[in-house]
Amino acid sequence: MLDYLIFNMVFLMLIVLLNYSIYFLSFLIGIEYLIAMILFYLLLMDYNGFLYLIYLIYSVCESVLGLSLLVSMNYEYGHQKINFVNLI
Repeated sequence: MLDYLIFNMVFLMLIVLLNYSIYFLSFLIGIEYLIAMILFYLLLMDYNGFLYLIYLIYSVCESVLGLSLLVSMNYEYGHQKINFVNLI
């Protein structure tokens, strides 16, 4: 029951993230929330301990890359809105 709840929370957050994020920082916060929910889902499934470590390493690298992209976009364009960025 709890794994369906976490899966539904991840799916709902993905829908909200893709439809309602205007600012790049809110997009990054939503991505970090998704990373935390997927980590809780992995903890419920009781995988190997090294998988958690690898997942956390990749999530930290993703967050650092996102923050550096935020800083570089803020320096280049002067604001952090992502509605002008073509993501396709």
